[in-house]
Amino acid sequence: MRYFIIGFMGSGKTYWAQQWGGAFHIPVYDLDAEIEKATGKTIPDIFKQEGEDAFRKTERNMLRSFFEKENFILSCGGGTPCFFNNMNEMNEAGVTIYLKSTPHQLAERLRTEKETRPLIKDVSDDLLEEFIEQKLNSHVDCYSKAMYHLPVSYISNENFDRIKFRHEKP
Repeated sequence: MRYFIIGFMGSGKTYWAQQWGGAFHIPVYDLDAEIEKATGKTIPDIFKQEGEDAFRKTERNMLRSFFEKENFILSCGGGTPCFFNNMNEMNEAGVTIYLKSTPHQLAERLRTEKETRPLIKDVSDDLLEEFIEQKLNSHVDCYSKAMYHLPVSYISNENFDRIKFRHEKP
């Protein structure tokens, strides 16, 4: 089965993908890391040198390359489901799981990571939560299309196992 983990930046997608992959012996990939490996550039460098549009096209192509694979967990970038037809394609290709966090939870986590996050690196700390809330509101329509929504307090190996069990082939 293909599992696509989505959510806003800082929601724990990579962390939980790694936890679930280890616990259930499923290969784990991080979409941003795969893009960096393929292009030889960091995500901030791609944004800076080529712009967001070029990044989103590269992201879409890399995402589609995973539709040819089987049995994995893919941690997607925060914006991945919101561009092109990515969300619908992920829903058709596998299981989508939205890790749902509040703007306050996200701001607390992201304050120390701003330099590695192109979309928030220039946002002051006192405006970060408000900025995240606005961005999150603009993403909520695409995130809401996920098959499963896991608020942060419900993210666990046990809940992933329940989702996995529902989609295992007999």
